[in-house]
Amino acid sequence: MQALMPMPSQTQTARALTPVVIALLASTLLADTSKLNIRTKNHLPAEEQRKQQMERLAKQYDLSKYTITRDIIIERGAINHSSPVLTLNLRFLDNDDLALSAYVHEQGHWYLMERHRPGNPQLFEDLQRTFPNLDYRVPGGDGELRSSYFHIAVCLLEWQAMEELVGAERGRKVIEWKQKDHYKAIYAILLSQREQVESVLNRNGVKW
Repeated sequence: MQALMPMPSQTQTARALTPVVIALLASTLLADTSKLNIRTKNHLPAEEQRKQQMERLAKQYDLSKYTITRDIIIERGAINHSSPVLTLNLRFLDNDDLALSAYVHEQGHWYLMERHRPGNPQLFEDLQRTFPNLDYRVPGGDGELRSSYFHIAVCLLEWQAMEELVGAERGRKVIEWKQKDHYKAIYAILLSQREQVESVLNRNGVKW
């Protein structure tokens, strides 16, 4: 006659279930961090399409590390900008990688504003000293000296995020495409002197 196995005690059962419960809670919390509060400015079909694209990307990729603000406006005809509310236009509806890069780029601005504000003056001086004579005029930069130097940091944060999200090859293709489109001098510095840019950011504690 086969001996009956003793039933586990409540304590043993609780111990066995604890890791499972913790894992389930962790996955729930992780999913919550990627939820975005996206609204459309004019309630247009194309704006809704962009909203759905970003919601899909937020489910496809874990954006929690790169999400400082969750409030996002989709607005046709707007220039992408980070504040006062992160706003994305309708460009890149047909290219997920470029759409994703626009998102993490603007979140990079939020990183500097919210998590690195006291260190920004020193960061600016270090970037200007390391990369003197930056062509900040459009299309080389954004048209303003100080913010163009900060864009060097933001664009590297963008590149680093894209590498982690879509891989090194696709991430580099995004940066190469953008270098031909806008902020040409800034992205050129990243492509030709990335190690120097990374050194500046490391010295100043700039990291996702």
